[in-house]
Amino acid sequence: MRNAGVVLVCGFVLTAAVAAQQGRGPAGPPPTLVVEVQNMFNNLKRYITASADQFPEDKYGWSPTPDVRTWAALMGHIADDNNGSCFALAGETERPVRFDQNGKLADTAAAFKKADIVRVLNESFARCDKAFAAVTPENMMDRQGTRSKIGALIYDTQHISEHYGNIVTYMRLQNMVPPSTAGTGRGRGGF
Repeated sequence: MRNAGVVLVCGFVLTAAVAAQQGRGPAGPPPTLVVEVQNMFNNLKRYITASADQFPEDKYGWSPTPDVRTWAALMGHIADDNNGSCFALAGETERPVRFDQNGKLADTAAAFKKADIVRVLNESFARCDKAFAAVTPENMMDRQGTRSKIGALIYDTQHISEHYGNIVTYMRLQNMVPPSTAGTGRGRGGF
């Protein structure tokens, strides 16, 4: 919502002046809601793809416990989230094949190696990039299935954000520093 310098972001109302004073953005009109959501999405995309690249291939079948997804299935689940939220917005008529099935890699992906998982993950992010390019302030409230177009993009961004939290935990359990922490000086102790 934009009105005289007022911004509604995830349920919080901020004036542009307060946001600028708090270091949350430049003074003046904020970018569009689509741009705000895309910026959040792009940060997650960067962290998730860097994590997938960083995680060792011999650990792609690893999970912290038998009751949770393996690393490969987690990456497949994120690809499924992206594909499901973005395929129609990207102009595609058929939903892409699913890679995660009840917390395990589907038969279609069971023999996948790290390179295959990274490829489908990157393809899913490219699909969402096309979706973001197709959503504008003028059409963002148009219905896309059960949600508005912007609602579908917000849902996907929120959902993959949850799973980035899983990624951080998986990486820390493997004594790895997640991309969001790398270079911050927080090492193993910070998010």
